Amino acid sequence: MKWEEIYKMRNAMANWVNQFDWEIWMTGTFLPDQAYRDTINTKKAFYRFIGDLTDKYNKVDIEYFMAVEWFKSGDFTHIHALLNGLGGLSYQQIGETWRNRFGREKVEGYQREKGANYYLTKYCVKDLCDWDLRINKTKTIN
Repeated sequence: MKWEEIYKMRNAMANWVNQFDWEIWMTGTFLPDQAYRDTINTKKAFYRFIGDLTDKYNKVDIEYFMAVEWFKSGDFTHIHALLNGLGGLSYQQIGETWRNRFGREKVEGYQREKGANYYLTKYCVKDLCDWDLRINKTKTIN
């Protein structure tokens, strides 16, 4: 695929992702003894994190757009995600939920103009990528 096509596809996907109401931008990494060398297990870990938030804080309508990224070495993975449906939780509570099970994290408020949507979608148009989306279709889109 030509770089022009990839650029066009990435922009379209970034604009599509940005139409949703995101609250949180996060990055989650794994402790060395828990690091994954595949995207399937990395995604399963992310789903466990979402389940932990649901169970611990009774957040039953968590929305997300997540992508798995390989470290530059190509040996291990980590995740980037946009989250919604966590109103009332602090960044610390969300971060601790990841940290208690997996390792390190960075959790911050989503700022549309900073381009996290563009950063996140770059992984979706690469050759080796895995991503997932969960959106409540009954909610109004901007």
